[in-house]
Amino acid sequence: MENVLSYITCFGWLPLLLPALLGLLLGWLLFRGKKVDGDLSIEGEGALRAEADSLRARVRELEGSVASRDTEVSGLKSKLAAAAAGAAAAAAVTSKAAPAAEEASDDDTYALEWRNRYLAARVKYLEGRLSEAPAPKAKAKAAPKAKVKAAPKPKAEPKPKAKAAPKPKVLYTDGPTDGTPDDLKLIKGIGPKFEKDLHSKGIYYFRQIGAWKAADVKMVEGVIDSIPGRIKRDEWVKQAKGLAKGAAPKAMKAKPATAKKAKGKPGPKPGTKLGAKTKDGRVRQKPGPKGGAKKPVMSAEDKYYANVKKYDDKASRDTVKAIIKHCGVALRSRDSSLVACSDATETATVAKNFVGKKLGVKDGAEDVVKAVCQEMKGERFKNRVTFYYLCAKNTGKLDMFGG
Repeated sequence: MENVLSYITCFGWLPLLLPALLGLLLGWLLFRGKKVDGDLSIEGEGALRAEADSLRARVRELEGSVASRDTEVSGLKSKLAAAAAGAAAAAAVTSKAAPAAEEASDDDTYALEWRNRYLAARVKYLEGRLSEAPAPKAKAKAAPKAKVKAAPKPKAEPKPKAKAAPKPKVLYTDGPTDGTPDDLKLIKGIGPKFEKDLHSKGIYYFRQIGAWKAADVKMVEGVIDSIPGRIKRDEWVKQAKGLAKGAAPKAMKAKPATAKKAKGKPGPKPGTKLGAKTKDGRVRQKPGPKGGAKKPVMSAEDKYYANVKKYDDKASRDTVKAIIKHCGVALRSRDSSLVACSDATETATVAKNFVGKKLGVKDGAEDVVKAVCQEMKGERFKNRVTFYYLCAKNTGKLDMFGG
């Protein structure tokens, strides 16, 4: 019994020792090289900390980009506000300067319209000249005939002279190509200004004007500063034909009274209304101002004011003066100082620029112009100042000119 107890005491712990050793071995194999701190291993905690650091860095990066975007947006907002303020100020300045600019542009528009009409007529004429140009085939056919008949028949030589083409009746040239230009002022109705205009369009000789047809007259009236119908009324073409043939200009312009005396026809009897002497036998004197007084010369403003008074006895001189100032350079030329109601282009210009823009009449501007044309129907030459005055009066806009 003692031996059993001693044996158990000595060797009884071996069965317990073996499982313990096996557990230690398995634990060593599973957790070899790993350090455990609490519930997590050292490697797991390090990975979590690294991931947290990267997330914090990303958050800081995003916060920085958001801050820069906020700064940029605030800068853009300030710039936008400044630009809006500048635009408002510019709009206010533009609105104040717009009426003056529109008034200044009326004259430029009028000059441009005349220039466009001249260019359009010029192009139309050149196209007509090109279409009327002779075909070059006639010259090609004439060449071989001359070679065949030149040797045997010397009489055939004068034929080319007989077939020589006459000088073309040119309307426009690049300059005075046929010698010294003619004095176009010898034609009644052509003064220094018209002569200068005709020279600028290439017209230098009587033969050019004498060769004009009805279409040429209409075109020339469209490109020079002339009232429609002036060329036909003053008989430019007829006078130019006579001057081109060598007729004296005085014979064309002079009254037929001297010619009657030369032919020996009796003149008016003495004592009659047109006689040179009175019934008492005294020489009839020409009527004139008494006492040697000179006739007072009216200023341009007085003439315009007197013409306006024919239609409105109560017209204010200050109002007429303001309209004269508005017309400006348009009154320097006689033709531009008049309004031609027969010219649809000009009446449309007056309706658009003066009645529409200056007076502010949006609807019925053309009706206003037509009414004034009817009111001034009795005058052949309608003064521009009077025409504008009546337009302003009929639309109740005289207060714009101080009336």
